[in-house]
Amino acid sequence: MSLRARLVAGLLVLSALGLILLAAITYAEQRSFLLDRTDQQATSAIPAVTREVYKDVMGGGEGAGAPPGEIGRPPRGGPDRDLPAGTYGQIRTADGQVQGEVTLGFDTTDAASPDLPEDLPLGEATTVSTDDGRYRVLAEQNYGGLVTVAAIPLSDVDETLNRLLVVEGLVIVGILIVLGGSAWWVVGIGLRPLDRIGETAGAIAAGDLGRRVEPADDRTEVGRLGLALNAMLGRLEQAFAQRHASEQRLRRFVADASHELRTPLASIRGYSELFRMGASSDPEETATAMRRIEQEAARMGVLVEDLLTLARLDEVRDPVREPVDLAVLANDAADDARAMAPDREITVTGQREVPAVGDPHQLRQVLANLVRNALVHTPPDAAIEIGARADASGRAVLRVRDHGQGLPSGTDPADLFERFWRAEGGRARGRGGAGLGLAIVAGIVEQHGGTVRAANAEGGGAEFVVELPMASPFKNSRSGVENPARAAAVPGSGDPA
Repeated sequence: MSLRARLVAGLLVLSALGLILLAAITYAEQRSFLLDRTDQQATSAIPAVTREVYKDVMGGGEGAGAPPGEIGRPPRGGPDRDLPAGTYGQIRTADGQVQGEVTLGFDTTDAASPDLPEDLPLGEATTVSTDDGRYRVLAEQNYGGLVTVAAIPLSDVDETLNRLLVVEGLVIVGILIVLGGSAWWVVGIGLRPLDRIGETAGAIAAGDLGRRVEPADDRTEVGRLGLALNAMLGRLEQAFAQRHASEQRLRRFVADASHELRTPLASIRGYSELFRMGASSDPEETATAMRRIEQEAARMGVLVEDLLTLARLDEVRDPVREPVDLAVLANDAADDARAMAPDREITVTGQREVPAVGDPHQLRQVLANLVRNALVHTPPDAAIEIGARADASGRAVLRVRDHGQGLPSGTDPADLFERFWRAEGGRARGRGGAGLGLAIVAGIVEQHGGTVRAANAEGGGAEFVVELPMASPFKNSRSGVENPARAAAVPGSGDPA
């Protein structure tokens, strides 16, 4: 059954129970009233029965079919015309022998003489069923130890009560029919918002994720349901959009990775075929071919390592978080850069201790990628500055600044951190670069709850700034003071960069 049908059916069942209860109370009250009135008639019939039986049947004197002195003087007056037709009376002895009987009331020609039981309680009206119908019978003590019995027929009472049952049944059925039709219409209006919600859900299931439920307010139950559904639909639409964007990024990533891998593979295949065919018979040409194969293989190895790093960053793993001194990492990155480019001017600035919490290996890779990016994309004589400090907002800041040609003109700095990003002019493509170094930096920083940005520095060159959450200062495990070894790890002044 539909919700509408169930609601209407439930309403009709409850209404029917209420109406039946009301009809039962009305019927019981009417029956009690009619029986009380009949009992009053039976009480008023006792003198009339006594009088009429004595006058008509027993001859009005002693010895007329009764023991002397048992009847006594009969009351005066005629028959009671207010009694129901067919009222029956008897005078009997205490052991149940009938001394006389009479039928009172109008239209007594065809009145029946019911066969009343011999044992009747005195002074208490009872209902007796006989072959001639049901009677309300009352027995009272009379003159000389005799008993007067008055029996009022209940045919009128039964007819009234039966008619009442029929009327109540018709009224209940009529009310339920009218109530059912009205309830079907009213419930339909009340459920119309749910129908619209169902239509909207069907449209969304068909692919229209932009549809929303109306009405949606917090004044009604359906409105609150609409608000909840709209919020859920918004999150679903956002999730689908994110999934679509992720799929598009994956497709671009696979396409770019295939393109990047195709170039060194083509070079390796070409030189290998030349060597196999004997085209490079000269030892110098052979050495050149072997050197180029080795270079392209190394380039492809770097690319594969970067791809693996990005794949690991995309995995959901338990992160490694431990105390890290960013000043120490900055100093180590500067030493590595001096080993790679001894002729470069590489300086370290900042504070002597910058505590943070993170994965030390990943944070070292962040600095290594930023420094390598500066080495590759700037002239050999361009100076590089590496700094670590804590800012006023409680963030740990890493800074790598070069004195080269700056960021590519007309480029959004955020695009630099996209995978396989390329630009024409400005920071040209470097040796073996695949456009993944800065993407790795952005991924690691994001996992650490930080931010990374790029901008053109004042006075020329490019500047990359990484902000990470600060940690508590390092303490000596025994004395509780700041660790002097860590403070001495970064030479130079303690002034911020």
